[in-house]
Amino acid sequence: MNKFLIYIICLLNLTWSIGLDALNIPQKANILALSGSGIAGNIDVEINPSSYMKPYLGFSNNTWLAEVSGQKSTWVFEGDINRFISFESLGVSDIEYQSDNDVEPEGYISANWYAIDFGSHVNLDKYFTNAENFQVGYNIKLNYSKLYIENSWGYTFDLGLTKQFSENLNIGFICKNLGKQFYSSSEVSNVNPYFGIGVSHTVNLINANSFYTDLTYHADIINNDDNNIIKAGAIIKFPYLSLMLGSSNADGYSDFSYGLSIEMNKWMIVFGSLNHENPSLGSPQSIELRKHF
Repeated sequence: MNKFLIYIICLLNLTWSIGLDALNIPQKANILALSGSGIAGNIDVEINPSSYMKPYLGFSNNTWLAEVSGQKSTWVFEGDINRFISFESLGVSDIEYQSDNDVEPEGYISANWYAIDFGSHVNLDKYFTNAENFQVGYNIKLNYSKLYIENSWGYTFDLGLTKQFSENLNIGFICKNLGKQFYSSSEVSNVNPYFGIGVSHTVNLINANSFYTDLTYHADIINNDDNNIIKAGAIIKFPYLSLMLGSSNADGYSDFSYGLSIEMNKWMIVFGSLNHENPSLGSPQSIELRKHF
């Protein structure tokens, strides 16, 4: 594909907040492996900030569409409130610059995205007697991006809710990307928010002494900019090993993802990959290393 077209894709999907943009690019291996599903599954605070997670320090290396790559580091702190903070970057440095129809580019420019997240999760039954197994969480993201000589910066706010109805059944809700984006051209725009609801259910398939097999499946519906996206995912968990599958479908788009995680002695390595309808743009992949506390 001509690099000039890739420049347009990067412009829309990385730098400026238009549609399903850089704010929505999964930068963790488990999220990519599940195609972003799991609103109710306590998968990750990046999916739903009300998710409960074991404290850990993690680092991921990520490759997105059109040779866009980056890293993300996350620290989930110990404690009842489950505070977290993360840093992320995305970029591409070899975008061909062309001001006419000449085959040869006039030069190369780069696009870069940087962001910091911080937030927390709390179980409401610690404070309200009628809120048993009800979790709420928030996430605030501050971002800065640059394309050639143009700059952009902004903020977004995410809110998540999770209700556990039984030991094996959860329902979750998210409202994400409430915020504004400011440009060096003095333009100010609202970021397109998206809303989602999901259900997660776990089934114990095998439980024999020290060996077990659990199946957790997720089903989500997300609305973004008047587009409905159906997401589904599944995790098959064995001792030390988990296998993950996911899929997203919307009008004119579908994908399939897969991955695995291996955990031993409080260390975990996670891999995720996503296949979509246009292989010429590449297949997003992520690998992540975590240390649990």
